[in-house]
Amino acid sequence: MSNQPLDAAWLRRQIVGVDSTFTTPFGERLMSYCDYTASGRCLQFVESYLQGLQKIYANTHTEDDITGRSMSRLLHEAEASIKRSVNAGPAGRIIATGAGATAAIDKLQQIIGIALPPATRKNICDMLGGTDTSAVGRDIEEVFRKSQPVVFVGPYEHHSNEISWRESLATTIEVRMDANGRIDLAHLEELLQDPAWQGRLRVGSFSAASNVTGMRSDVRAIASLLHEYDAIACFDFAACAPYVEIDMNPEPVGDEDPSIDAIFLSPHKFLGGPGSSGVLVFNERIYHPELPPSVSGGGTVDYVGPESQDFIRDIEEREKAGTPGVLQTLKAGLVFQIKERVGVEFISKREHELTSRAFRRWSENGNIEILGNPDPAWRVGILSFNIRSATGHYLHHKFVTALLNDLFGIQSRAGCSCAGPYGHRLLNIDAATSERFRDVVQEGHCGMKPGWCRIGMHWVMD
Repeated sequence: MSNQPLDAAWLRRQIVGVDSTFTTPFGERLMSYCDYTASGRCLQFVESYLQGLQKIYANTHTEDDITGRSMSRLLHEAEASIKRSVNAGPAGRIIATGAGATAAIDKLQQIIGIALPPATRKNICDMLGGTDTSAVGRDIEEVFRKSQPVVFVGPYEHHSNEISWRESLATTIEVRMDANGRIDLAHLEELLQDPAWQGRLRVGSFSAASNVTGMRSDVRAIASLLHEYDAIACFDFAACAPYVEIDMNPEPVGDEDPSIDAIFLSPHKFLGGPGSSGVLVFNERIYHPELPPSVSGGGTVDYVGPESQDFIRDIEEREKAGTPGVLQTLKAGLVFQIKERVGVEFISKREHELTSRAFRRWSENGNIEILGNPDPAWRVGILSFNIRSATGHYLHHKFVTALLNDLFGIQSRAGCSCAGPYGHRLLNIDAATSERFRDVVQEGHCGMKPGWCRIGMHWVMD
């Protein structure tokens, strides 16, 4: 792909289905897609390019013929392109995994030794005689509590970056929101200084931006603070990677270390990205090369004998067990290049214009309640809102989404955006009310779950 800038209007025309219409109870409507926070849309020229590659498609893990050699080269170029785009640096390593950031988080948890599948936990307890009855089991459980890793998460995490840590080997602690609705750095430092967490593996895993309100985190300040206390700095960029600059190795000022140890990416959320792989990029300093790979299998070994095996030393190769998602990774590499050619400066400016316009117009209507900090400067182009009726009661968020679709042709998304804990704070749901909601949902009335309607102000919109 050349380095010529890409025009937003041309890209808009390249979107698959851009001029589609559909039938509603109120007649034909032009499809107006505003759900980019959940997933991007395919681009015709990207799909055509990948279709053309299929005539030489083959598995990688070989350089002996034209097909294997060509696909291996293209795969490595795509990986290198992504690493350059996020400034991963010489120590940066990339692993394409699964279909989004959830798989990348899981992979990182395996690499740093925090992943603990529920069945494994059960088997350990069974081997110890059951922790509820075995004195030995209780003793070991107490040792775990005093020395297990600790993970600090933010107040507006996606479930993938919170629940997965709760169910891991680690103790999970949530950092408060500050008065502006961002991560409270003073509280984070207080937790990092807490003697209870000294001498442990400490990890900070924070959303770079909320997928509900678009609220952006001060990534540089958080990373610097974590490193000041020898903690690992990880960031979930799933919600904002298509729109912001990602710099894993920014220039330090003074004694600070603002580098990022690991990032989680969902390229399917990029324009042109559906069908791409999830991506984990990390610094090799957090890797344990003396251990076997997190998953052992084909492509991870130099030699296998009757009873033993020697693993490849190269981190990226040894962590790609089995057949890699070649086309999925190629697409991930392509969409990062598209983002670069459009330019983050243009993307940020355009989305700020759209978001500011929405705030100005909607603020004139007292029945529209926009969630989160009302200053567009703190956000990427994500807006979640609820609407009150004339009687003062809220319209159900799914009803609002259905009306936007049927009346105006606008595709939005209703629910809690996989951010339940954040939703409790945004909607002022106390513990007692939360339990009432839980009881009703467990009875099968899932429509009673609280939530909102979310739309994305994407730079490609005209």
